[in-house]
Amino acid sequence: MGGSSAMWSNWAGNQTSQISPVQPVSIEEMQQFVATAKSLRVVGAGHSFTPLITGADQILALTGLELPAVDQVEGDQAWVNANARLRDLSPALAKHGKAFRNLGDINVQTLAGAVSTATHGTGQSLPCISAEITAARMIGAEGQVLTTDDIPLNMVQVSLGLLGVLTEAQINVVPKYNLRRRVRLSDVRDSLNSMHQQWKDNRNFEFFYIPFTGKTVEIRHERTDAPETKAPPDLDMIAVKVLKMARTAGRLSAGLRRTLLRLLTMAQSDEDFVGESWRVLCSDRHIRFKEMEYHLPPEATFDVLSELIRRLERDHTEIYFPIEVRQTAGDTACLSPFQGGPRVSVAIHTDASQDHQRYFDAMEPLFLQAGGRPHWGKLHSLSHADLSRLYPDFDAFCALRDRLDPGGKFLTPELARMLRP
Repeated sequence: MGGSSAMWSNWAGNQTSQISPVQPVSIEEMQQFVATAKSLRVVGAGHSFTPLITGADQILALTGLELPAVDQVEGDQAWVNANARLRDLSPALAKHGKAFRNLGDINVQTLAGAVSTATHGTGQSLPCISAEITAARMIGAEGQVLTTDDIPLNMVQVSLGLLGVLTEAQINVVPKYNLRRRVRLSDVRDSLNSMHQQWKDNRNFEFFYIPFTGKTVEIRHERTDAPETKAPPDLDMIAVKVLKMARTAGRLSAGLRRTLLRLLTMAQSDEDFVGESWRVLCSDRHIRFKEMEYHLPPEATFDVLSELIRRLERDHTEIYFPIEVRQTAGDTACLSPFQGGPRVSVAIHTDASQDHQRYFDAMEPLFLQAGGRPHWGKLHSLSHADLSRLYPDFDAFCALRDRLDPGGKFLTPELARMLRP
């Protein structure tokens, strides 16, 4: 069993632990470690912003497990290593002629981390990654092997790692396919007025509002049989750096900020690119940030976004990261924010080194008043009472967690605040 001498930190650097992760190399070794641990959390890629790890007495990293990325593929389902990263699972599935039906725009997460927090892409008819799980194997609090024959599937699909350590998952897959990605600049009012029609008309549709410009960047994906084209340069990092520069310049002169933002939007060119699905859907993120994301009833989205933009530009001139807007199909998982019907996801960000509290605190009530549910891996302030109101099956999940882990082995203090009255 290996270990690391460095403390653990998540990607954004806002969650840390002095505990060095331990890396078992076999399922049997992991079972023994889980069985004897007093307090334990499993770390994936560390791409969540919430305190899912901090506070545990011991941390497990499963990157050394001797499991194949893809174990077997039969028809439209595949058994995969739940602790492999999405970016490694996609090419592994492609070797079998298969692909994920949909992905988010970041694929550095492990599958276990992504599904346990209900990570998603965009598409009115496309569910989050968790909904693609059809069976799973886990290690329970006593080191025992558990499967979805023992625990209801809709409890396992989104579990925050509270029911056991997810080791393998059977997922829905589709024949591998190409996507055509088109990007264009639009006026924010046009995007807001047409967004619901755009979700109906496009396989994938999302947009980013660029603060203080009145402009959005709209992104569409459609399946295509066209041959692959050369990937365009990744301009996201340059654009965010220009937005930051404009924000800083605005402290000296509001006019200078407007000028720089106008130049940025003028430089935004249309993009048209065809490639293998996962290469088109996913992007690298080099600039680190912190994020809050709420999933809203579709009918509330226009009013929430309009007010969000108004408050941002009135009270938060220090913010330069765009607002991201997507829609995801509904599913049946107990802790899924999309349980019961489609939701529109609205995400706000700050630089990782920037104090996010004032901005996030100002916007969270707006999301909650509209009936929004938080993304489990992104910052929010909700307690057990809040979550119990938002999720019809929340108390049933908590009761199952209490039965499977009565000693709270998988609970951190922050998770206990959310899961216990």
